[in-house]
Amino acid sequence: MRATALVLALLLNGCAPDQVAAPSVTPGGDCPVTRTVTRPTARGGDTLGDGPARPVMGPVLEYTGARPGTLFAGSGWGGAKVLWFVAPGLRDPVVIKGRRLDGDSPVAFDGTQGEPLRNEITIPPDPRATDWRDRPGYVRLKTPGCYAFQIEHQDGSTVLVFEAVGPAV
Repeated sequence: MRATALVLALLLNGCAPDQVAAPSVTPGGDCPVTRTVTRPTARGGDTLGDGPARPVMGPVLEYTGARPGTLFAGSGWGGAKVLWFVAPGLRDPVVIKGRRLDGDSPVAFDGTQGEPLRNEITIPPDPRATDWRDRPGYVRLKTPGCYAFQIEHQDGSTVLVFEAVGPAV
């Protein structure tokens, strides 16, 4: 665990702002998923990680394909609804990006019901917030595999690694 944190810290220091800093994973290799699961507020479920912004999910994200009759039909993308919790007291926006670690398949966010598909989520600060607040959205994927979210916040970056399970689109 400590070695993983050190590797991630070193990667973050050399990372360009538009990249997700996370370990590369050999296709078919083990996915080094984030094992920390916490519940920051009684209002929601378990979250992945322990930073100031985190998704309500475990280390495995099950997503659906773009079959007819689904929310993602005809889009060329599968997806899963993910609720993001953000800690009170953040003065700056939180920016969330994603990338596949064991391949080249893209990651996107939202893009349902007329909303544009985004390559990142920006959650603005709310100085009046006194409790964890939430931001619902969708994580959009095309293939199963090992993925990471990079969450940029006023105190630095948090990288959360997860395995996505679902159909190739």
